[in-house]
Amino acid sequence: MLLTSGVAGCMMPVSNYLYYRDTIQNCQGTGIQKMPLRSKSNQKGFTLVELMITIGVTAIAVALAVPSWENLVQRRQVTSGAEELASFLAYTQGQAIKSNQQVTVTVKRNGTGTAWCVGAIDEETKDANGLDHCECDATTGDAAECLVEGRTARISDGGFEKFAMTGAEVDDSESFDFNFNFDPVRGLKIADDGSVDTDTHEVKLESTNGHWSLQVDISVTGRVQICNPDEDKEVPGFDSCGLSGPIVIPEEPPAITETAS
Repeated sequence: MLLTSGVAGCMMPVSNYLYYRDTIQNCQGTGIQKMPLRSKSNQKGFTLVELMITIGVTAIAVALAVPSWENLVQRRQVTSGAEELASFLAYTQGQAIKSNQQVTVTVKRNGTGTAWCVGAIDEETKDANGLDHCECDATTGDAAECLVEGRTARISDGGFEKFAMTGAEVDDSESFDFNFNFDPVRGLKIADDGSVDTDTHEVKLESTNGHWSLQVDISVTGRVQICNPDEDKEVPGFDSCGLSGPIVIPEEPPAITETAS
């Protein structure tokens, strides 16, 4: 497109307009309308308003994403804690059968459930130290006697800050401490006198935000299972309590790594 004034020297391409400013000035009064010149400095960067809008949108996106991420972390910790506890119990049950000696498991927690521990001790270690169970919450002494086949058998709340251990049959503000034994022949849950332990022991783990919960059950037959105890706090991938199948007994426990000296 050409700008035409009818005056010689006043015809030029629009694309070259900035390069013909002098010519435009010379054409004043000839009928050609002057075109506004655009400053190159206005063609780069953001205005203050645009920058503030960008910051505001980013802040809103972060504010929405953080709670969702924290909720995901808490669900993952509840799941990991339940799986580690179930694996630990299934392993000690398997070791009772493998070593042909009774294994005693102790479960403890404080009043809020944020501090908890589970320990196990075999018959040989109990007899050698005059114990009937191991004190899994002790930092020295009896805690060192939580041994199965000469290996430390103890897990605790360390590394699991996103959930608390609660009891299915006690108030959440109460402490609890219970023991049970695995039979060396079939892995059944037995009492101290060798009779069948008819109690079903249940340990519930609940996230600190109250959105997720899982329960580890140890049935009369010694079956260890993970299930969803609360319909409104279900963790995907697990059945409701009473419908779950048994946990496969692992060859090695993921949490027992120390060797007694």
